[in-house]
Amino acid sequence: MDQVAGALLQTLGYALSFLYELIPVYGAAIVLLTIAVRLLLLPLTIKQTRSMQAMGRLQPKVKELQRKHKGDRQKLNEEMMKLYREHGANPLGGCLPLLLQLPVFFALYAVLRAATPEIAVPAEPVTFGAVEDAFCRPVGEPSITGTAPDQLECDTDGDGSFELSIPVAEWRERDGEPIRPRDVLTRCSPQRDGDDVEFLCQTPVGTGHLPEDSELFEAIIEDGEPFLGMYLSCSATQAQSDEAFRQCAPRGAEGNTLTLVGYYGLIALMVLSTFYQTRQMQAVSGSQQPGAQTIGRIMPVFLGFISLSIPAGVLVYWVTTNLWQIGQQYVMIKKREAGEQQAAASKPRAVEGDRQDPKPQPPPGKTGGRRDGRSRKKRRKR
Repeated sequence: MDQVAGALLQTLGYALSFLYELIPVYGAAIVLLTIAVRLLLLPLTIKQTRSMQAMGRLQPKVKELQRKHKGDRQKLNEEMMKLYREHGANPLGGCLPLLLQLPVFFALYAVLRAATPEIAVPAEPVTFGAVEDAFCRPVGEPSITGTAPDQLECDTDGDGSFELSIPVAEWRERDGEPIRPRDVLTRCSPQRDGDDVEFLCQTPVGTGHLPEDSELFEAIIEDGEPFLGMYLSCSATQAQSDEAFRQCAPRGAEGNTLTLVGYYGLIALMVLSTFYQTRQMQAVSGSQQPGAQTIGRIMPVFLGFISLSIPAGVLVYWVTTNLWQIGQQYVMIKKREAGEQQAAASKPRAVEGDRQDPKPQPPPGKTGGRRDGRSRKKRRKR
């Protein structure tokens, strides 16, 4: 299972790197990735929308069955399933496309959060208490062409002074294998190794599953590759705190009001597009149940609350997915309406000149009426 997940993450990293080479904007690469996923799922999503439309057309018959079998739930379920089969409708038709998108959603989250770890072994003994709450990093600016740093610096007071310097004796991987990493590490965290202290250093967040020879990897190392003022590996919650922000942003980056506007604006766009898409789906399916309408109002707000801790790059994917689905459903709704209007226009209509109203027939026993009575009187006189 881990091998499958690793392969998916690596594939997604290669895909983002390839798309970035086409359009060297990180957010645009995520938009292109979303479009590619939606195109792959297009047959299923079209089938989903058609199933929802069929469900909408069946609502009057469903209500009639509910009225008819009000006290017999088992019979009601049997009749409803029979009705759905006869008309090719599937109440669960919208679940499969959503389930197929979830692996991509979680994989993108993992790619944007991933970093490559390396272990720095100090050349001199370090007391864990002296660096337990410190923010440490390699000395010097990260560079794609630089060599492994030989010294760390730590900010123990939280004032950005980095007054403590720690020489590095060796670098190794987590399994203990010695390595000579490039100078692309940006932050280090102290951790215990028995009685000794070592430092777990990492590359910038979002580079762990990218090819190291790709342009996207180099761009993130150099300046974090911002998109509309946002670092896509950071969340809105992280952007509010300087300490949390430097865990996901490049060295020297600082959050400000304009940065927060970008993060919260993206969340607002996600909430609004989710709300509109939900209302659109309810209109297509003809669902008028109060429970469904309440969920349609609450769910976007709930997702907006969750999005405070989700990387901005995942929200770019989410918003693009919503906008694509809204556009696709709009086109299909208009196409269905045009087909219904054309079918109604093609029905034969009676021409006014050819329509003849039948003459009213007199009731039995009164045929001829007044005229027949006069004829009888004439016969008597004769």
